[in-house]
Amino acid sequence: MKNIEIILSLAGTSLGLFITVLTFVMKTIKSVKAKKALEQAIKIGNAVLPFIREAEKFTSYTGLEKKAYVMTKANQFALSNRIPFKEIQVSEKIEELVALTKQVNIKSTTKEKAEIKKEIQAISKIWL
Repeated sequence: MKNIEIILSLAGTSLGLFITVLTFVMKTIKSVKAKKALEQAIKIGNAVLPFIREAEKFTSYTGLEKKAYVMTKANQFALSNRIPFKEIQVSEKIEELVALTKQVNIKSTTKEKAEIKKEIQAISKIWL
């Protein structure tokens, strides 16, 4: 009877330890995969910026054509670096970056306009 109790006690302890180790291993694997996915997303995000700058030089193209160009370049970058290309996420990132650059450009343009207006007023006072 004592042997059965010892065996059941060891089996219960071993099962608990096995479940704990299995849970730890699964969470570690999940964390490593998430970290890798984030690093890849950051790589693509950083690679998209020069492509956007390059596309902005195409003055005769529409916004959609420029975006298609950037998406193609980002896809090529992902393929050459063996990164899975998630089209929706990359598209959203491009939209976010373009909106940010437009916002920054509008603010600087408004600031420049205010400075030019002051200069014009100063010049007009001299002439009048």
